[in-house]
Amino acid sequence: MQTIKSKNRRVLFPGDLDPTQARGLVDLIENKDYHVVSTLKDHPRSIVKRVEVQGRDVVYKIPTEKNTRWWIRFLTLFRQGEAFKNAAGMELLLAKGFKTTRPLVACEYRRWGMVVDSWLLYEYLEGESCLDKPATYASVVQLLAKLHAAHIMHGDPQIRNFIRTGNDLYIIDANPKTSRSPFERAYEYAYLKKSAPGIEQHFGEMQNKLWYKYAIQHDRFDRKLARFRRRLKGWVGWK
Repeated sequence: MQTIKSKNRRVLFPGDLDPTQARGLVDLIENKDYHVVSTLKDHPRSIVKRVEVQGRDVVYKIPTEKNTRWWIRFLTLFRQGEAFKNAAGMELLLAKGFKTTRPLVACEYRRWGMVVDSWLLYEYLEGESCLDKPATYASVVQLLAKLHAAHIMHGDPQIRNFIRTGNDLYIIDANPKTSRSPFERAYEYAYLKKSAPGIEQHFGEMQNKLWYKYAIQHDRFDRKLARFRRRLKGWVGWK
């Protein structure tokens, strides 16, 4: 990945894209010189739109929550912002031979060293989500196992984050990182199980592993803790 830096703006783009092309795409997005084909998601956590820009069919993603939360902003003093992480994650998967969306350009804006805004462009993928598609479950589990064999965690292995295109299975909306922890691998299976009732039958020997059983209990505790935090925030008026 290559980077273009200016005073408050940083642009990240893959090596096969010319810097002039990258700057051109950034200028078009900043000037809102693009056509919105459809809105894929409009949520407090993120805004995702399919747009046409410079003759390209792409996805324009703004990680709203990560851009605005003060503690996440503070942490960007020491690490990349969300858009850069997403782009780098796609590049990691592609480099390891996994099928995923291809990043075009990511942009982040910093103030006092912190990321205060960011966005990402990546190629639009025409396909069908594996959500509620039991016929795809065995293939999804096999793909997750291949990821783990390469010492890579998906990061958000919900069933809807696997897309079928023809005979190919793609990984999307991932936050991949390298790991050799058996608990992390087991936890990803536990997380996948929540989003796809019946998929556990394809887990094989994973179902009998102590790490997996512990991950199931840990996830239940996490969900209870998350519900308590939401209630607490409601009681004290936090956002």
